[in-house]
Amino acid sequence: MKHVLTVAGLLAFSIPYACQGLSPRVITISLLILLFSYTMLLPSLKSLIATLVDNPLLTLLMLYIAASCLWAEQEQTSSLLMVLKFLAFSTFGLYLVTHYTTQGCIRLLVVTLSILSILNLLAVLLVPSFAIHGGVEHTGLWKGISGHKNTLGTLSLLSFVSHVIYFFRGKHKVLHIGFILLNALLLIECQSTTSLVLTSSLFVFILFILLFKRIRSIALRGFFISCSCLFVLLGLVFIFTYGDAIASEFGKTTTLTGRTEIWQGIGGAIQSHYWFGHGYGSYWAARPSIYANGIRFDLTSSHSGFRDLWIDVGLTGLLATITLAITTLFKFRIGKADMYTWLTAAVFFLFIVLNNITDSRFLNSLSIYWIIFMVIVIKVQERHKLAVAEKANSTALSTQPLH
Repeated sequence: MKHVLTVAGLLAFSIPYACQGLSPRVITISLLILLFSYTMLLPSLKSLIATLVDNPLLTLLMLYIAASCLWAEQEQTSSLLMVLKFLAFSTFGLYLVTHYTTQGCIRLLVVTLSILSILNLLAVLLVPSFAIHGGVEHTGLWKGISGHKNTLGTLSLLSFVSHVIYFFRGKHKVLHIGFILLNALLLIECQSTTSLVLTSSLFVFILFILLFKRIRSIALRGFFISCSCLFVLLGLVFIFTYGDAIASEFGKTTTLTGRTEIWQGIGGAIQSHYWFGHGYGSYWAARPSIYANGIRFDLTSSHSGFRDLWIDVGLTGLLATITLAITTLFKFRIGKADMYTWLTAAVFFLFIVLNNITDSRFLNSLSIYWIIFMVIVIKVQERHKLAVAEKANSTALSTQPLH
């Protein structure tokens, strides 16, 4: 039953109608999940405290985000409800890491993403008026139960890459092929350019890691890395040289569908609250109109998670998040032990970091992205601490005098 309720919680944080906004429905769901997390965490309070102490920067960042309601510009009740939601999904993330191993957390996330893929397809087939974009914008593109084609793209991307990794693990290959094909269909039909580019990039990264792990010779590994770096550099040169031509072939521009203009337009909002931000969720709750190059944008985010963090919690919160991301990436180790679990975690984490450059996937979006970020930061630190302790013990044993 615990596993079922955990997956139900992850699903709730992955569906806009259950976790976005401040409607009575969303607040009720948040309260129920917060109550469940609190009930599960209470008997393991010692483990929870140890987790928070072992991750001081993440703990301080969460407290800081919650405290930002004190200087938020929106109406106080709305601000407190935003913090309640934040506490609900952050507490749920803490419940996950204290009750499940890394393998358990990743497996639950993959199961949740797989269920979402099935639900998205069923929604398109059974309720097309609801699950397919209508009107003027994105007409005919699939959005499923995810509310928008880009959100469907990101969730399908995560499901796709996880099943690719599990396919190479060698178990239940037919099942994984089925989900790979299903998610490929969802990615094609939603036509999210960012998701398609990231899917291709992460797929190449997966192949790179798996091939690298199969090479035993140190010399061959060095040659393989050198060739890979060369191909990446050539690719970047090609993109920078022919970027406009490539974009126009796909009906796009180098403004990233207006994103660069939006980023220019929010410069004033960032400068006015440079260090501490407008308060979590406060700025975009007012639905501001952004003007750039004579164009008006009515938005609920800046289409950049890092810029949204800057707006919400200032440069202080942004730098803390970037520091967490960088230190976690440096601590990552994909060894032989449980390689496929840690490869999945690495791919998920790379997605969070890369996708937040051109989309908002930290706090101003589905809560599942922040939960993934939290879980991986904590689990990587947990593994790093264990590795350091083991190394210290082995060093101490090797330096003991012989009698």
